[in-house]
Amino acid sequence: MPERRIVAACALSLLLLAGCTIEDRTPKGSRRDQTEIQNLIYAYHRGLRTDPSGDPNPGEMRVVRVDLRQEGDLAAAWVTARLPGAKADQDVVEHFVLRRDGETWRVVNVSVARRRPQLRDTASP
Repeated sequence: MPERRIVAACALSLLLLAGCTIEDRTPKGSRRDQTEIQNLIYAYHRGLRTDPSGDPNPGEMRVVRVDLRQEGDLAAAWVTARLPGAKADQDVVEHFVLRRDGETWRVVNVSVARRRPQLRDTASP
C-alpha cells in the first residue's frame, strides 16, 4: 500500500503545479529600445556646447549612470553625469523625457535636477 500513497502524492503534486502561474512584471520595452535611448542620451551630451543648466562643455561630461523606465512609446531617464576629475558631490543629475515617433526616439524635455558648482580657474586670483 505505500506505493499507492506515493502515486497519490505525486498526482496531487502535479495537479497543484498545473494550477500555478508565474507573474511576469518586467518593465515594458525591448533591449533595442533601451540601447537606442541610451545612445540618444550620449549623442545629446556630445552634441551640446552648453547643457541645459548653463554649464559649459557638456561633451566632456561622462555619463555615470542611466536609470531608464519605458512604458510603450514614452520613456523617462534619470542620468547622472560627471566631469573628469570631479567628485561625486559635483555630479549633475538630469531627467530626460523621450517619446517614440514611429521607429525613432526623440528627446521631448530635459530637466536638470542638480547643477555642479562652478569650477574655479587656478590661474586667476
